[in-house]
Amino acid sequence: MQIVLDKNGAVPLYRQLVRQLRDQITEGRLAAHYRLPSERNLAAQLGINRTTVLQAYRQLRDEGFIASHVGKGTFVQDRAQAAPPITHNPPWPLLFSDYSNRFTYHDLASANQAQNLTGVIDFATGSPNPQAIPDELLRQVSLKAFASHDFDGQPESPIEGFPELRELLARHMRRDRAIRCEPGNIMVLSGSEQGIDLCVRAFINPGDCILVEQYTFFPALQAFRSAGARVVAVPMDGNGMRTDLLDAYCARFHPKLIYTIPTFHNPTGTTMPADRRCTLLETAMRNQCLILEDDPYGELAYATGGMGNRDIANPVVTPLKGMENSGYVVYLSTFSKTVAPGLRTGWLIADTHVVSRLAALRTLVDQHTSSSSQRICIQLLRANLVSEHVKRLRDDNAKKLEAFCTAMARYAKNRLLWSRPAGGYYVWASLPPGMHGETVLNAARRRGVSFMPGCIFDADGDDDSHVRLNFIRPELAEIDPGVRRLVASLEDVQESGCSDRT
Repeated sequence: MQIVLDKNGAVPLYRQLVRQLRDQITEGRLAAHYRLPSERNLAAQLGINRTTVLQAYRQLRDEGFIASHVGKGTFVQDRAQAAPPITHNPPWPLLFSDYSNRFTYHDLASANQAQNLTGVIDFATGSPNPQAIPDELLRQVSLKAFASHDFDGQPESPIEGFPELRELLARHMRRDRAIRCEPGNIMVLSGSEQGIDLCVRAFINPGDCILVEQYTFFPALQAFRSAGARVVAVPMDGNGMRTDLLDAYCARFHPKLIYTIPTFHNPTGTTMPADRRCTLLETAMRNQCLILEDDPYGELAYATGGMGNRDIANPVVTPLKGMENSGYVVYLSTFSKTVAPGLRTGWLIADTHVVSRLAALRTLVDQHTSSSSQRICIQLLRANLVSEHVKRLRDDNAKKLEAFCTAMARYAKNRLLWSRPAGGYYVWASLPPGMHGETVLNAARRRGVSFMPGCIFDADGDDDSHVRLNFIRPELAEIDPGVRRLVASLEDVQESGCSDRT
């Protein structure tokens, strides 16, 4: 079997793979019952992502060219003996767009498997504990917002957001995040993920390169790949992205965009120090490459010290956007991690040229962020209630982090490698050699605890040796038993002899 892919061509790789395998089967070069390589092995042979092979095999199965048998493998179907294809259902893989087909749906399925479970201690979900949401405060603020006459005669928001909210956000950013900006630099969003989507629409052509951290926010990966971008992972260490490698990466790949979560990184919890931030900015400007800075956790700093069995101290530093004024950084943040996910309110800070272009593109998606949510945010910022709530949240989250680290030191010593973050939501832990995240997750669910397997966040899709643990999500009293159950699940996997993926 010979496959040659044009990785720089306009045709998506999975479609090239489908076409070549289909041709070889039709022409008889791949005989009936020929065993095809596994998805992982073929991806390694071709130097492509496993999800590309997964999509190709799925389409060929739907077309009746191949068949998979659990425990045996994937084989070329005997066309003479194959059941006739079902004709009363549409051929979905052929009808869906390339944009849609580039989504890695198995990643979403794995994420949903880790989340949305009842009766378990939840280290998986990437949102705050429901008890931390200031429901009573939001009720009071909502009543005040809708009793006000400030919006009489202006029932709908401008697409960039209400002027007062943009002014209040600019003030909030200058005071609490050291970002010098004016209201005209701000666009109010329906969550910061919308900002990622808009930036992809504005800047990325199919085939453009985007540099990301080796592990990163997987909805961002979905957005980049669906746009046909070439996503290249930059290695990380305990201080985030290896910026010393950036010049070489830029020389080789000529990226259009660098996407980074430099502060309390999701999923690893690392914080990029000031010297690396300077290197990142200088490299981007030298190579005329934009930086998309995602900063949902930047105000949630708890400590600069460390504990655990990989002790790393990461001081809180100024955002990248606060370190430059030339326009190379597009900054995203949100109230979802500090106030309430249900507000669906985020914001973008960028050069006014960018804000204007994104506003024009946004007319294809929605007309503006919910006026109701904006009004609530205006009331919160007017009275400085966001900053006051965040202070309380820091205190509560610091207690949870302390309890989590204490439990990890007690139960996970010599079993998991991990480091204490200086803020944010997440601890990133390395599993014992030979164990895989999804296998451990299955065992953990049986013991009533959940987490996110690390493979979801790996830009290359190959690393299944880590887990992401959200220490903010559970109740304080659940943290110790949750960690104990997690470690017990490692023992279950080891005793069962099922360290390898099942």
